[in-house]
Amino acid sequence: MITMSRQLEELGFTKKTCKKCGNEFWSIGDRDTCGDAPCDEYEFIGNPATSKKYDLYGIQKEFTEFFQKNGHTPIKRYPVLAKRWRDDVFLVGASIYNFQPWVTSGMVEPPANPLVVAQPSIRLNDVDNVGRTGRHMTCFTMGAHHAFNSPEKQVYWKDETVKYCHDFIKHIGIDPSEISYIESWWKGGGNEGPCYEICVRGVELATLVFIQYKTTPEGLKEIPLKIVDTGYGLERFAWISQGTATAYDASFGPVINKLKDISGVELDQELLAENAKIAGMMDIEDIADLKVLRSRVAGKLGISVDALTKAAKPMEAVYVIADHTRCLAFMLADGVIPSNVKEGYLARLVLRRTVRFMNDLKLKESLSEMMDMQLDFLSKTYPEIKNSQEHISNIINLEEKRYGKTTSKGTKLVQKSIKYLKKENKTEIPVDMLIKLYDSHGIPPESIEEIAVAENFSAAVPDNFYTLVAAEHEEETVEEKAQIELNFPETELMFYDEPEKRDFQAELLGFHETSAVLDRTEFYPEGGGQPSDIGFLRVGDDKFRVLHAEKVQNVVLHKLSDEDAEKFKAFTGSQVEGEIDPVRRTALTRNHTATHLIVAAARRVLGEHIWQAGAQKGVKKSRIDLSHYKRIKPEELQEIELIANRFVMENHDVKTRWMNRTDAEKEYGFILYQGGVVPGTDIRTVKIENVDVQACAGTHVERTGDIGMIKITRTERIQDGVERIEFSAGEAAVEAVQRSDDLLKESSTIFKVESEQLPKTCERFFTEWKAFKNEIGRLQDQIAALKIEGIGDKAEKIGDITFLSEAMDSDMGELIKIATDLTENEDGIDVVVFGNNDGKIVGASSKKAVGIGVRMNEIIKGAAKILGGGGGGRPNLAQGAGRNSEKMVDAIEYAAQKVREIVE
Repeated sequence: MITMSRQLEELGFTKKTCKKCGNEFWSIGDRDTCGDAPCDEYEFIGNPATSKKYDLYGIQKEFTEFFQKNGHTPIKRYPVLAKRWRDDVFLVGASIYNFQPWVTSGMVEPPANPLVVAQPSIRLNDVDNVGRTGRHMTCFTMGAHHAFNSPEKQVYWKDETVKYCHDFIKHIGIDPSEISYIESWWKGGGNEGPCYEICVRGVELATLVFIQYKTTPEGLKEIPLKIVDTGYGLERFAWISQGTATAYDASFGPVINKLKDISGVELDQELLAENAKIAGMMDIEDIADLKVLRSRVAGKLGISVDALTKAAKPMEAVYVIADHTRCLAFMLADGVIPSNVKEGYLARLVLRRTVRFMNDLKLKESLSEMMDMQLDFLSKTYPEIKNSQEHISNIINLEEKRYGKTTSKGTKLVQKSIKYLKKENKTEIPVDMLIKLYDSHGIPPESIEEIAVAENFSAAVPDNFYTLVAAEHEEETVEEKAQIELNFPETELMFYDEPEKRDFQAELLGFHETSAVLDRTEFYPEGGGQPSDIGFLRVGDDKFRVLHAEKVQNVVLHKLSDEDAEKFKAFTGSQVEGEIDPVRRTALTRNHTATHLIVAAARRVLGEHIWQAGAQKGVKKSRIDLSHYKRIKPEELQEIELIANRFVMENHDVKTRWMNRTDAEKEYGFILYQGGVVPGTDIRTVKIENVDVQACAGTHVERTGDIGMIKITRTERIQDGVERIEFSAGEAAVEAVQRSDDLLKESSTIFKVESEQLPKTCERFFTEWKAFKNEIGRLQDQIAALKIEGIGDKAEKIGDITFLSEAMDSDMGELIKIATDLTENEDGIDVVVFGNNDGKIVGASSKKAVGIGVRMNEIIKGAAKILGGGGGGRPNLAQGAGRNSEKMVDAIEYAAQKVREIVE
């Protein structure tokens, strides 16, 4: 725990033990309780803790300026999309996320020290409580002052942190006698340490964490870097200064006022105030907790629970929409693309919940219009969000349409699931099936519940459904690679200093399995989507093929065949010569730089939200995966290709240099990590002037003109929210164009027209083909009708139904049409079985026949086995086939016998 604070004593605080929860805390004067709920009630609602009322951005400005005056450097907010610089989480959940893992590990310097930041943060672990409790939000602003203390530089620690916090709270007008500092312990992200939770009038306003340990299986280990990690809930500061019924009114009141006008919902301040006070005393985790909350509030107000629920739900919906649209604004502006995976899943979850609550309020306005209100409000403090307004609107409009299609398509799938459950004698849709229907098909639980009611079924929808599914998608699953123990010095990478060199000399240090280890190498090891070099290692006249190269712990392994490895081991300790495949290296180098140009061109054509989601360079063709919310249009693809080739023709310098990570981020921002998170204190930047800059360890041309032609060959949507572009560069691009020309020439020869006339000629042939197809269909219908007339009288009576079987000279399509026409007609035949000389068999049955147990799918399956094949279908229509067509009479007789057994 925290050692006794000299600073708190100097400020007049004394240590006490809370008589209710038993926690130790510090306060001024006599006090029995710790100041946090549920030991203390909210005492600020209707009774502000400060004389001056602060709105959210007013307190944000006051916070930043206070710490700036006290020696802290303000830094800009980081994107809420944490995967821009780390690969273990998707979204920023606190300001410390900005500095993990590189700064907190001591690997790199912080952007400033000490620093202050107001960081928008997103947590969906209480998404179902938003609107209900008056305090829970999906997106909040964490004010933070951080200090990073190393053995070489001590900035400040516990006492100074407490003094800064105390002075700020006092500065905004809160009486120090109302402040309590609760001693606690914080743990997260592999680190932990003691902390203070700062409470005023029943609400926690801030946490002061002193990170000084690493969490290990063996226990706590002290770390050299001691970090002051503070978090001030600025929305709560605004709330306590205004004394409003909810934190939502204090934080984004203008948006709520507009929503009230649009929806016609009146906010009952007495009801909301009592709800927030009582909710503040509880942890709302499931439906049971919510029922208790409703019951207590209703009792306090002297109304029934039903009356309370009816009055509260519209107000809660207003708050949810206001909160969720703010969360979406940051998500979408910072590059999250809604999808069914990773951070895109979380964005879609928030977006669809917003639409659901809009529907509950029966709003006529679109979600895009709701977003415009929020963007206007946010842009006064965050102009970068306003700059993304068109992009955000495009995504919102598209997603709203998709949501509508999903809910309409979902009905049949839910009905099918209910039918299956009824067969299993189940009475409700279980939670795991609800989650699967939502995860895999996007069907919200509210829609499932409505469909279930209509089917006289129930659905076990937990009240914290969205919290449960969000928890499953909040963190990236990072696969742990098996560790290889190597006892070799770091390999010198020659290809960075001598990119044109194709042969070299080195010392053979030894082997790991069948891989040779050299002291230096020109072989590029596979990485960053670029395949490795291949080539040879030589000693005198002996030549050994290098099949692959990879880097493990800064040691390059040169993979040889088993036979070559055994022979080559004899030269350990000797000087050897290396030679890489020059054609392959040149092609891969051109393709790698071309990848950067295509990404830069795509950002200009499609928008700044474009982000690389994966890449694979090749010799003949390469691919780049881009995050984008819809299919790339052909004209957009052409524009991307044209701009990329302009970059080539402009012959820009391609400059590479190693930079300190912090310096590089300050100079270029997180666009550096377009190609993925790059490890290390120092990173290699590849800058194409006025075009692109990335942290990249691959090989690159010296000028863009060295690439030659870039040809985009195709695009496809590989997953929701990700578009793949395939392309070729250099000679391979010329070859791709030549292949296209050959196809055009071949097609022109077949049609006997010039290439320019191909589109019109193809259109004419297609139109004629379609007309002939329709005419053939019409004639087939006439033939089928004639055949029906000829065979209808051959039907026999089996029990109470009519039965017809026949071997016919017709194809499968015609057999099916005749069979269905006969059985679907009210005056038709109940069961028909037809076969042809090709071993195809079809069976159809009327509703009457199905009703008495005739299942054509089972009958035709058995008949098809006689033909040496298989079959199946539905009870009223089935088809099959087999290679033993000579047994068709037996197959038809089998079907007839099965019908007799069922009917008679």
